[in-house]
Amino acid sequence: MSRIDEKALELAEALKAELGDIELGVLTNYTLADAIREGCKVSDQAYNWGDGDTACAMTAAVIAAKARGYM
Repeated sequence: MSRIDEKALELAEALKAELGDIELGVLTNYTLADAIREGCKVSDQAYNWGDGDTACAMTAAVIAAKARGYM
């Protein structure tokens, strides 16, 4: 399992605890900015591409998209 997948799983568990399964499925209007903000909850800012524990904006968005099942 890659570090991105591990962070996505960590975020998915946090989102379920925060929102609940039903609310998570109902929410719409999910933007790139939302994904970046969510992905940053489980990673620190990288000053390059990132290494898993750190993430650039796009890597943070990928983590969030995987956590929500979009990828």
